[in-house]
Amino acid sequence: MLFDMKYIRSFFILLFILLTAAVSAQSDFPRDTSFTLNSAYQKDRKKFPDIRTVTEYKGDDIRTQKNILYKEIGDRKLLLDIYAPAKQDRKYPCVIMIHGGGWRSGDKDMMAGFASNLSLRGYVVLSVGYRLSLEAKYPAAVHDLEDAIVWARKHADQYQIDKRKIVTLGTSSGGQLASLLGTNTYSDRRKQVQATVNIDGILAFHHPESAEGEVAALWLGGKYEEVPKIWEQASALYQVSKRTAPVLFLNSSFPRFHAGREDMILKLKKYGTDTEVCTFDPSPHTFWFYEPWFTPMLEKIDHFLNRVL
Repeated sequence: MLFDMKYIRSFFILLFILLTAAVSAQSDFPRDTSFTLNSAYQKDRKKFPDIRTVTEYKGDDIRTQKNILYKEIGDRKLLLDIYAPAKQDRKYPCVIMIHGGGWRSGDKDMMAGFASNLSLRGYVVLSVGYRLSLEAKYPAAVHDLEDAIVWARKHADQYQIDKRKIVTLGTSSGGQLASLLGTNTYSDRRKQVQATVNIDGILAFHHPESAEGEVAALWLGGKYEEVPKIWEQASALYQVSKRTAPVLFLNSSFPRFHAGREDMILKLKKYGTDTEVCTFDPSPHTFWFYEPWFTPMLEKIDHFLNRVL
């Protein structure tokens, strides 16, 4: 018995060492933790004292799996969380959910309330972690999210994903990324999506309506005067074509967060691409975290996706 306990003890010590090493490897890159669900709430409740933060749904009618590996870059592991309907009798549209944070902060965990409640309406939601600007400049985040889309199609049978119905959905800087991915400038069909939901994300970095400066420059690798082609390349407005997916724009009452939207709508209409706009006014920029805007927002998303997919 003592002999057995000795080896059991050694096993747990080794396991602890391996887990510690894994955590250390994941922490070995610069992080900006300034944007969190709590920091947003503390700011927004000053102007909107009656807001209620939406919490993660944990009922039996959805299946949740967190921190699933979808990509490795050397020792760096990129993870995603899956929220899926519990019933596995059919295929479901898949939503690639992209958090915001000015391309340098935020994380997938802050989207748990949004993702879980959206899944209840019949979607497989992948809340995706990706490299931010302190770790890697543009287009690293775009490549990570492209790989998440490919991963979703590769694992479609395992998670009851309908490969014909892939959606990018993002908030703030995540909305910018969602729209850029939705322009479908890919010859590789595995990376193409069928709809986009842009929640208060800009469509153009260099535009009369845009107020982007240092934060955008950090991610894009320089100011507009230094790298103008990259600023334009990263702007969904300038990538619109007949292949661009239908877009739902959901906006707060702050115009700077939808810079280029009206110009993009004109381009989409030129190609006959379906588009819809809903503005929640008044509302804070991060309205997607709170009631009374959350439920009406979900209804808009569900109605739009059921119509275009």
